[in-house]
Amino acid sequence: MVLGSFAQAELRPEKVYVAENRKTQTYIKDGLIVGGDQAIQDVVVKDIRRAKNPLFERIVIDLEGNQGGEPAAIQRPPYYQVSVTPDEKRLVFTIFGKPKLALDGKKIAAEFKHSQFIQGIQLYPKVEKDSWTFALEMKSGQAVEVFELADPVRIIVDIRNSKGSAEE
Repeated sequence: MVLGSFAQAELRPEKVYVAENRKTQTYIKDGLIVGGDQAIQDVVVKDIRRAKNPLFERIVIDLEGNQGGEPAAIQRPPYYQVSVTPDEKRLVFTIFGKPKLALDGKKIAAEFKHSQFIQGIQLYPKVEKDSWTFALEMKSGQAVEVFELADPVRIIVDIRNSKGSAEE
């Protein structure tokens, strides 16, 4: 059975999407979304938060540049990947750029308990120097839009509400 899962996880070019620097209403139900700048190599993941909207639930990953332990200006997030797998009902995020973590895991977990679409969040321990991975366990295989914004730098994930309301 595990072998079958790997066969289904084959990455096809038509399933790879590039995140824009603005909201485009392009929602993905299955595939890999990539974005950011590979040249950015020193960032801090400050927070992961959520907000409601009548049409979607928004997840925001707040980032900040870092240089010698001090905040530094960056124009874009570091390179990142978001794997959207509706069969497993999860979004898996990997943020590159030697990220340092400065977030409150308990606060984040508590905030996501009120989500209509997210069952839980898995903040994995940082085991690689160059990257960090976390996952959102979804209640169903909702379509998502991923894009990035600057000033301040953040990665945005909008989970589309197919029922018309993202209320709790």
